[in-house]
Amino acid sequence: MSTPYQHSQNFASINGVSLHYALEGKKQYPLLVLVNMASHNLTCWEPVMERLLESFQVLRFDIRGTGKSSGGSSDDYTFSQYADDLVALMDALGLDQALVVGVAYGSRTVARLALNHSNRLLGVGLFDVALTPPVEQKGQHELARQAMAMLQQAGEPLVSLQKYWRFYEDRATALLAHTAHESEPDLTPQLSGVKCPVLIACGEQDMNLAESKRIAQTVPGASFSAMAMTGHGSVFYRPQLFVQLIKEFYQQQCV
Repeated sequence: MSTPYQHSQNFASINGVSLHYALEGKKQYPLLVLVNMASHNLTCWEPVMERLLESFQVLRFDIRGTGKSSGGSSDDYTFSQYADDLVALMDALGLDQALVVGVAYGSRTVARLALNHSNRLLGVGLFDVALTPPVEQKGQHELARQAMAMLQQAGEPLVSLQKYWRFYEDRATALLAHTAHESEPDLTPQLSGVKCPVLIACGEQDMNLAESKRIAQTVPGASFSAMAMTGHGSVFYRPQLFVQLIKEFYQQQCV
C-alpha cells in the first residue's frame, strides 16, 4: 500500500546534499516553515496541515541525513548547519522571510536559526523545547500515557499515528543527524539577545516543561503557553491547539 511518504518527490541540491521538501499553499499567504521532531520525516505534520494551509504557505523539509534527504560529511551534523541548509533551501525556492516553528528536537535548529539568521525570520516557535545536551527523557512514556488518558476522559479526538511518519532512507545518517545535541552547548543564554518574536509552548505532561519555562524566562518578551493534556510531541496530542497557538502568535506578534 503506497503512502504519502512514497509519493513525496521534491528535492533541492543544498550545501552538498539533496534536501527533501514540500511547499504547499497560496503564495500570497505568509510563509510558515515546520522543522520536524527527531525520528520523523516531513509527512508527520499531516494532523495540522489542512488547518495551517488556511492561513499560511507551508514549507516542510527533512534535515540532512533524515527522511529522504541525503547525508553529508560527518562533521556537518550540527544545528548551525541545519539552519544554514534551511536558509539555502528558502533561497533556492525564492522565499524571503518566514515564521519558523520546530517541535522538540526541531526546536534546536530553530533556536540556532534565530541566532544566526534573524533577518530571515518573522518569528519563531519552539514547541516542547529543551536546549541542554542531552536531556533526560526516560519518563516520557508514562507522561504520554497520562496525557492520552486525560484526552480520552475529556472526549477529545485522538490522533491516529502513522508508521510512515517515521520512515527514513539511511539508519547511519539518521543517527548522526539526531545526536548533534550531544556535543553542542546550551543555547539558552544566547537567546536573551534574540530580537524577533518568540513563542515557546510545551505540554504539561512533558519532561521538557521545566526547561521550556526556563528558556521562556530567558528570552525578553517571549510568549509562553503550557498545553494541558499534552505529552512530548504536542502536535500529535492537541493538533487544533497547536494550530491555534501558531495562528494567534502570528497575528499578535509577527504582523
